[in-house]
Amino acid sequence: MLFRVVIPLVAKNPAFKALHEYYTTRPDNPLKKMQSLIALCNKLIRILFGILKKGHAFCEDKMLADIPRFASEPVAA
Repeated sequence: MLFRVVIPLVAKNPAFKALHEYYTTRPDNPLKKMQSLIALCNKLIRILFGILKKGHAFCEDKMLADIPRFASEPVAA
């Protein structure tokens, strides 16, 4: 079911789209598209846990800060 949620997120959300592109094109150990979507499912679980359990608000910049490539670059809106 999460897989069905991640597909529109990758298509519409710029942060998830950027992560999917990073996972599939990174120079060290690039993932196949399906592997990238599963990794994004895990990321979504962690985001939902933070929102529900700890009460944090969703922040695209904070999500992308985990990735070294995006740590210094702002997200284009």
